[in-house]
Amino acid sequence: MAVEVEMDSKGRVLLPATVRREVKARRFSVDVKGGRILLEPLPDPENVRGKYRKLLKVSMEELEESQEKFLTSGRR
Repeated sequence: MAVEVEMDSKGRVLLPATVRREVKARRFSVDVKGGRILLEPLPDPENVRGKYRKLLKVSMEELEESQEKFLTSGRR
């Protein structure tokens, strides 16, 4: 499925809902090869298995919110 998207002035690209539903990922590895941008979905960190499962004490949303608060508090 090929869709056309546009990059905004800050370099952001919005992926259409149909693409997001198919990929089912929120984080991606970005690579540039031969002038092409490649997005590779990364596994959800909350689905870590084995001995590492108990290391994540908060949800990813809580972690992202705390990072945003930290970054914005330093810019005032």
